[in-house]
Amino acid sequence: MNLLAHLHLSDGLPAGVAAGNLLADFLRRFRAEVPDADFAAGVRLHRAIDAFADADPGLRAARAGFAPPWRRWGGILLDVAGDFFLARDWPRYSAVPLRDHVAARLAEIQRFLHAQTSPLEPLVARLRAEEWLPSYGTRDGLRRAFDRVACRSPAAAVLRGAEREIERRQPELQAAFDEFYPRLRARFTPRPPQAACAAGRAGRPAANRRS
Repeated sequence: MNLLAHLHLSDGLPAGVAAGNLLADFLRRFRAEVPDADFAAGVRLHRAIDAFADADPGLRAARAGFAPPWRRWGGILLDVAGDFFLARDWPRYSAVPLRDHVAARLAEIQRFLHAQTSPLEPLVARLRAEEWLPSYGTRDGLRRAFDRVACRSPAAAVLRGAEREIERRQPELQAAFDEFYPRLRARFTPRPPQAACAAGRAGRPAANRRS
């Protein structure tokens, strides 16, 4: 999963947890330390989400379907494609407009990072200023996302133009995302405390149910 999905799967969580879930992959690149327990919990959540996605048979088949030279980078292509589908179809998943949702959450995360004097704060400021996440739902946003990844190393330069491969396989990739993402949300979206308590009471033997 890519940035927008990780942010979406942080709904209802504290800003520090959301920051860790969103930014776990940038820690080493920015030589950033884990600032507190909330951020550490977010990093663990990020890794659990990615492990769940990597192990999914449907997504594994979709990754394997990329032809050379894309196959080596199939995980990245699939992650970016997922954010494309999520951003484009956002009203299916939230009543809050995408730009409003992203702006509010990134502002919270940036305030958290500022308080921690984290080197990740300028990255979040850039995400906000350049509107990376809302742009994922457009072809130009896809192109810019792959261009950013392509700049990371000479080997990654092959990813320039990868949006054409997403378009070529769009029906198949869309179907894989539509099948997988609701299950991912069900697995990792936190339930309100009242719902968790109700579920706990429902699972007890009748004789043990007491208020």
